[in-house]
Amino acid sequence: MLRTLRSTLTVVTALAAALAAAGGRQPATRTIYLSAFDDKGATLPDLQPADLVVKAGGKVLEIVRVEPAATPLRITVIVSDAGTGGFQQGIAAFMERLIDRAEFGLVSVLIQPEVVMNFSNDRAVLRSGVRRLGARGRQDGAQVMEAIQDATRAVPGESQRTVILVLRVGVEGTSPLAGGEIRERLRRSGALLYVISTASAARPSPSSVRTGISAEQAQLHDDEIAASRRNLAEVLGDGARESGGRHDEIVATTSVSPSLERIADELLHQYAVTLAAPAGLKANEKLSITGTRKGVKIQAPARLR
Repeated sequence: MLRTLRSTLTVVTALAAALAAAGGRQPATRTIYLSAFDDKGATLPDLQPADLVVKAGGKVLEIVRVEPAATPLRITVIVSDAGTGGFQQGIAAFMERLIDRAEFGLVSVLIQPEVVMNFSNDRAVLRSGVRRLGARGRQDGAQVMEAIQDATRAVPGESQRTVILVLRVGVEGTSPLAGGEIRERLRRSGALLYVISTASAARPSPSSVRTGISAEQAQLHDDEIAASRRNLAEVLGDGARESGGRHDEIVATTSVSPSLERIADELLHQYAVTLAAPAGLKANEKLSITGTRKGVKIQAPARLR
């Protein structure tokens, strides 16, 4: 009798523990980072769950909470300035603005990407890295697509918000990389892509003199250049927008500081939006995030990771 009672109590205790665990189990969630702006373009200081409607794959998702993003930033700064050093001062000010919340890596792209400085938030290390981005000899043929691809490989996961910032003056070389491939790498990495281009970057690179080749070979070369430019434009435009970043155009390198200041302000005032993830929700689902408050503009990723 006593043995039977003990067995019954054991079963009841195990069942109660299982029910308690099930009752206390937290639903699966996904977190996305977004920026919100008022009708004057200023960052919004008081975004609430009721201000957003989030859909994934056409289905409305429950918003668990909206809070200021506190996750540290990890920012790769890709500098494609043709060796002029024109972005140097703006980069220094950008780093100083974010140094308490971010670490930075620097990549110079004259032709091939070169890591100037590994990730750090030490002021002395940052100053040394920025000094190396001064005037360093005029070069054309920058491999910007390759630099972005490399940056997507060094993503630390959920412990940091990853940002890729590209500063460019154009004069890129041809690349075999497809725009769709790099956009997918960006999506999987979860990195925000911001791009600042000078107005001159929209102009085609000067054609090299081609002698001793047939008209057919010359046409193939021109087609390769055109395809490469389309792929790059796709990544810098659609890729940036889909990531939750954007592509800004400035007049010249000397006017980069205000644009960098706006990006810094945006990163400092991002929101972390935690969403309930129902069973069956897949990565790469198309996201639709709209604001319900009048005049509010939302800048967010276009797809789930």
